Amino acid sequence: MNATTGFTNPADRHVEGAFPATAWSMLRQMGSEIPEEERIGWERLARAYWQPLYFFLRRRGADHHAAADEVQGFFAHLLSREFVRRIERGNGLFRSFLLTSLQNWRADQRRFAVAQKRGGGMAPLPLHELEAVSALPVATDASPEEAFDRRWARALYDNSLAALQARLESRGRGLLFSALKGLFTGQTTDQYQEIATRLNMSGGAVKQAALELRREFSGVLHEEIRRTVTDEALVDEELRYLLKLLRG
Repeated sequence: MNATTGFTNPADRHVEGAFPATAWSMLRQMGSEIPEEERIGWERLARAYWQPLYFFLRRRGADHHAAADEVQGFFAHLLSREFVRRIERGNGLFRSFLLTSLQNWRADQRRFAVAQKRGGGMAPLPLHELEAVSALPVATDASPEEAFDRRWARALYDNSLAALQARLESRGRGLLFSALKGLFTGQTTDQYQEIATRLNMSGGAVKQAALELRREFSGVLHEEIRRTVTDEALVDEELRYLLKLLRG
């Protein structure tokens, strides 16, 4: 995953069997009685989903340091077993659940003026990633909720791209992925024949490989979204909404 959209190292996160079935299972893993499982659950959840929350807080007027501090304090709150026991899935969208939970937590902070211990004893979010995201512009043409959803869409897209890269690298096709990914991410002006020459392939073979890559990416993106919903019927609706945000 690139520095603008999340923390997870693709080699760590997307290997087969390394990622829990859903975002909900990550949250429940945080309530494990086994310290190592609890730590892993916290890190996976925080690193996968911290940026949408950060951008929501920035759009609400928090500066970089305040937003970063609140995100870490919120994840410390999520770590509490009392919270995990009270989880309700709401409308089945993990992004809605997470944003609502953050807003409720902030309201409690203000209402009771409770001093939270930031980080809860867990590893903080990586400093270099926090500094990298602090340089990104915060959209002023969107509400805080819209800013959250846009960053959520980008995070899921880049998570999926990282997952596809890990899959192809495990099959010895990492060079092909690196050459072709720009064709559907819009990050290259290279033509099929230029790529074909570079990879010592025919132009037709490159076109076919690009088509297969797009199809496989579509499947990976569906899988990523499926992890964040509780009802299979929500997957396509969520995909359409997130793609609309990315195109906008």
